[in-house]
Amino acid sequence: MKSKTAALILAAGKGKRMRSSLPKVLHPVAEMPMVAHVVKVAIARRCDPIVVVVDANGRRVREILTATFPKTPLVFAVQEQQLGTADATRIALEAIPSFRGRVLVLYGDVPLLKAETVGRLTRAVEGKSLSLLTARVANPFGYGRVLREGSGVRAVVEHKDASVTERDINEINVGVYMCDHGLMREAVGAVRRNNKQHEAYLTDVVAIASGRKGAVGVVVDDRDEVRGVNTRAELAEAEGIMRRRLIAFHQNRGVTFCDPENTFLSTETQIQKDAIIGVGVQTYGKVKIASGARVDGPTVIKNATIGADAMIHSFSHIEGADVGKNASVGPFARLRPGARLEQGSKVGNFVEMKKSRLGRGAKASHLTYLGDADIGAGSNIGAGTITCNYDGGPVKHPTTIGAGCFVGSNTTLVAPVKLGANSFIAAGSTVSADVPANALALGRARQVNKEGYAKRLRRKIHGKKA
Repeated sequence: MKSKTAALILAAGKGKRMRSSLPKVLHPVAEMPMVAHVVKVAIARRCDPIVVVVDANGRRVREILTATFPKTPLVFAVQEQQLGTADATRIALEAIPSFRGRVLVLYGDVPLLKAETVGRLTRAVEGKSLSLLTARVANPFGYGRVLREGSGVRAVVEHKDASVTERDINEINVGVYMCDHGLMREAVGAVRRNNKQHEAYLTDVVAIASGRKGAVGVVVDDRDEVRGVNTRAELAEAEGIMRRRLIAFHQNRGVTFCDPENTFLSTETQIQKDAIIGVGVQTYGKVKIASGARVDGPTVIKNATIGADAMIHSFSHIEGADVGKNASVGPFARLRPGARLEQGSKVGNFVEMKKSRLGRGAKASHLTYLGDADIGAGSNIGAGTITCNYDGGPVKHPTTIGAGCFVGSNTTLVAPVKLGANSFIAAGSTVSADVPANALALGRARQVNKEGYAKRLRRKIHGKKA
């Protein structure tokens, strides 16, 4: 029978070097809080339970993680005083007193760790008391050094407690461990605060385990995976690494990026093969871009869907919208939540849509506002058309435009109003009543020409100035 594994995520650090009122582990990497990346790893490794240790002011961490993972029951434990990692682990174990199985110790400020690497740690612990992740680095300053003995690990010594000889070691501990719950409970209870910092180090557990069945170190292949984030500079570095990782993932699946270094992708972005992502494109939240679509930048896409072979021109802003197959957007277009473009439809420059549907093949090519509107297939919306959907009250009013309508330029549609199929609205009209199908609507004042009056008007104007 496969042993259960509990994940203990230590996320109670103060993060003073971040100089922020936001808890350190909530600072985002690729739009997701650092600690959420760690929770995702625990979920991927099927850890149950997942315990998150927070400090006495950890309410925001609790709220955000609960909202981010609504289907995953998380256990939260509070470390009232910052007495070290061993103390935090003890508190986590006390939160799951009946648990029997292995425990995986993770850090909330190490967001780049991959689930596959944790899998290596799991395999390595077989037959041993403990396994830990290590890394070899050119400059180990500030990190705990791994003291090896034969094929195993004898101990880990923190940098400030290390001797001159030990500080020359370039293999470092990264704070990720796996061992049996019983050993961990015993070990954290035996740890003493006898170091220069007077804190209970979880690293002391390694020496205890080495006296049992032994401790084994697993060297990570990619040093970037185990980067801790303690400063704004390190946060920016982690962001860059995650961005490159996400882009490489999509490149390997047939997506073209015109300038990877100037592209930002959220972790929840899905892009199908043969899509082209231009310079300066940014995606946030859940974004889907279908095969053959092209997105030119700079463009921002949030929680939206881009259909196959769609064309998104530069300087567009798309949020909460659904862009259909072969549809065209922009440049300088804004699609707000609820905007839906059906197949082959077009929204051109300086057009804004909100809670509106543009039917198959319909067009709004220039300088238009479409709010709370339903526009039928094949309709043409002329430049300068405005749907007047708001009268200052609590409800926005709808505009319904049937299939095949032609709405002339500079038209004002005062909602609620309906334009029947194949109707024709003359340019410059103000339409405040329903228009029957196949009808022509003119809602403008009749033009009056006064012969020779321009000459008299000029004399009158210049005379006043004199």
